[in-house]
Formats: sequence, structure tokens, C-alpha cells
Amino acid sequence: MDRTKHLLDTCVAGLHRHPAVREAIGTTHSDGEPIVYVVVEDGHAFDEAELRRHLEEEARPVPDGTALVPVPELPRAGDGSVDRAELPAFGILGGLLPLWREAFEDDGIGPDDDFFSLGGYSMLAMRLVGRIADRYHVDLPLADFFDLPTVLDVAHRLTELGARPSTPEVSPHPADELSLEDLLADIDLLSDEETLRLLGSDGPAADDAAHG
Repeated sequence: MDRTKHLLDTCVAGLHRHPAVREAIGTTHSDGEPIVYVVVEDGHAFDEAELRRHLEEEARPVPDGTALVPVPELPRAGDGSVDRAELPAFGILGGLLPLWREAFEDDGIGPDDDFFSLGGYSMLAMRLVGRIADRYHVDLPLADFFDLPTVLDVAHRLTELGARPSTPEVSPHPADELSLEDLLADIDLLSDEETLRLLGSDGPAADDAAHG
């Protein structure tokens, strides 16, 4: 058996002995980096330091260079098995959901919730795009954001853009300090209707403007 796979399997077995862990699965990123995806039980927070301490005590230490990544759930194929091809997007989803929940002050937001159906508005959209860039170091165009209705859709798009399925440290620079020039450049690419939607305009005046 491959040594990395054996170590990951041992690590996963140890995690399943922790009361806060519902499920865990080990795999490798496309660049070969080992990753363990963790689903915590309801009522528990993901505490990486605690989980690593637990594994040390169990004599099942995390292999060197391994990322522990929280996910809200494991993606499933039609036969009920874990869909490993979907794991990267679900790893990113685990980092996106806290941003949405914080933005809307709603801990019940899930992967399939729609930003605009939740009551999202112009400045909040800009702020989230900034937070995403800050956390994942990829630029998600505003126009793309409009075409990605759910949190999971955004996660898939970020995967395509090269975001890593992890929860990196957030930059100390506030997301609201994202370059205004970059935001304006994105807005220039939007249609009149999309721009009005971004700005939160509605009603007859907005309709008249959108149709010239």
C-alpha cells in the first residue's frame, strides 16, 4: 500500500474516534498534497488544533504537509459512495459558507441557498467578492457572481479558477480595501440591466434606464 495513503487512512480512522467528527476522508490534491476532509457533528465547531492534538494522543499523527479541511457534507455519487471528483469544490464550500452566514447573519444558510433570494444587494455582493479574493487569492468577476446563484455554484467556479480546497489564513487587509479600479473595471463589463441590479435599482425608473 502507498505510504501516504496508509498514513491518511490511519489519520481518518483516528478522526472517526473524536466525538466532534461525523465523517472524514483522506485524498490528495491534484498537485499531490495530502488532504483530509472533515464533517463535524451538529453543534460542534471545526477546531483544527484540537483535532491534531487528538490524533497525536491517538498515535495517529497527521502526515507532514496534510491539510485538514472542513466541509459541510461529503458529496455523494448516485450509488451513495463519496464523489471524490467533487471534493475540491466542497472543500472550498466549507470556507464560503461562513462568509455568507456572516454577511446575512444567518447560521442556517446552506450550499443551495441563492444570494439574491436571501436578500442580497449591491454593496453586499461587492463585499463578498472582495472577501473571496482576500481568502482564496483568485479574482471572481462580478459578472460571474451574477451567473452563480448558489453558494455551491460559486465554489465550483472558484475551483475552475484555481482556488485551493482549504481554509487559508485571511489577509489582514480588509476586503473593503479591494481596488476600486478593479471593481469599476468589472462593472464596465456588465450590461445596463446587470449594473442596475448591482446598484440595487428597481421600479419603473430603473426599467426605463435599462431599456434606454
